[in-house]
Amino acid sequence: MTKWKTLLALILMAIAIYFNWSWFWAAFIMLGLIHVIKSGEIHFVEAVKRKETPKLYWFMVVIWSLLALYSILSYLNILT
Repeated sequence: MTKWKTLLALILMAIAIYFNWSWFWAAFIMLGLIHVIKSGEIHFVEAVKRKETPKLYWFMVVIWSLLALYSILSYLNILT
């Protein structure tokens, strides 16, 4: 079966929404960040490559890292 990771992610996203798993989004973003850093490319609205636009690439990595941190802190009730 090709693209099994994508299918699994879609199923887990649906389950996370149904059960309101806020921790899932932090883990999901972190897994995405690992892939982004390894590949050197982010697909958001369009492909952003580290070699072509390094400032925008790293800015987006920082933003995604902050979103993951926010999700973790929110789940641990540190923000409230």
